[in-house]
Amino acid sequence: MLLTFLLSVAAARLIQFRGRFIMITVEESSTSAVTSWPLLAERLPGVFLDCAASTANVQTTPSLLGVSLGLYYSATSQGIELAESLTFSRTGRTTVRLTRPLSLVIDGFDGEQVEIVDNRARVVVGDLRVESASGDGTVRFTYGDQRFSLKPGEAWAEMLVLTPEGARKIDSFNWADEFRECVESGYPATRLAVANRGFWLKSNVKAGVEP
Repeated sequence: MLLTFLLSVAAARLIQFRGRFIMITVEESSTSAVTSWPLLAERLPGVFLDCAASTANVQTTPSLLGVSLGLYYSATSQGIELAESLTFSRTGRTTVRLTRPLSLVIDGFDGEQVEIVDNRARVVVGDLRVESASGDGTVRFTYGDQRFSLKPGEAWAEMLVLTPEGARKIDSFNWADEFRECVESGYPATRLAVANRGFWLKSNVKAGVEP
């Protein structure tokens, strides 16, 4: 009976997401996570997303059979792209490992290799977990001690600042003043933004990004 039930659930998901999937974007933006500026700030190769057109260009076209969820993650600091990825899930579950250290090594002025990412200045409280994706497009998340869900077209964002007393959330009703005070005090801050971009056609994921 259990096997029959699981097969029926899998068949239903295949039908629901046969030609489409739910696209989620996760953007991490930090004020102080880079310690030096590269001579050339080139964009990392691998993914190009056009959310207005609901299209994604990747280096090689992935197999999207049974895929119900796509998740694009990017991390930047002071306009420098530190990381990006596009992953696909058949179960509707995945994890963005925000606690994993990032690395970007550049050539220094004397030709030496220099690591420019200061992970201590990335203010996050844990990994972002995608718990489930429903047939109506609703996606449920866990981040730290918070749980939230996003329907297509909805977004969630949080800005954390690292003070001598520890990480604290910037009040969304007074964020401009609080953020300015943090910058003036030299405290690192990170904004995490999660958006449910709705259903995208699998046929709109194509190869076409130069390595």
